[in-house]
Amino acid sequence: MSVEIERKFLIRLPDLEKIAAIPGCRVRRIVQTYLAALPGKKVQRRVRLIRENGRTDYVFTRKENLSGISRIENEWEISKEEYDRYLEEAYSRLEKTRYAFPWEGYVMEIDVYPYEIGGDRLIGRAILEVELGEEEETFRIPDFIEVERELTGTKEFTNTGMAKRL
Repeated sequence: MSVEIERKFLIRLPDLEKIAAIPGCRVRRIVQTYLAALPGKKVQRRVRLIRENGRTDYVFTRKENLSGISRIENEWEISKEEYDRYLEEAYSRLEKTRYAFPWEGYVMEIDVYPYEIGGDRLIGRAILEVELGEEEETFRIPDFIEVERELTGTKEFTNTGMAKRL
């Protein structure tokens, strides 16, 4: 179990070739499928299909909110057969391409979505996430990233919220 603390920003779509060329950058295609809630539990469950460099992985994630910026997160790899069984509990899904690159001691994650979500135009925009060690931690966003506004704590821009609006 770990605590996930992250800040999230709506950004103008940067030059993705330039991002992908940053040493250590990982480019992954992700299909996130959200699972039906368990009775009496306030947890989010999802499965992911992740493609990177010709390889496909399957991951189960369980999250529980602590605050608008912090969550308890547990995740582990699962088999394709387990993934397929979990899909029977699906209520929504989201597809994205994630560019994750190191920057001044942090990992910057840029998620690019191939469609509009609930009337919000994400074509030409992306979402930047930065995972922190503590809620009040400061960091610097790279100069080549143009931030439109912060989305931290904005429910309609959580991945779950966006998946529901598709």
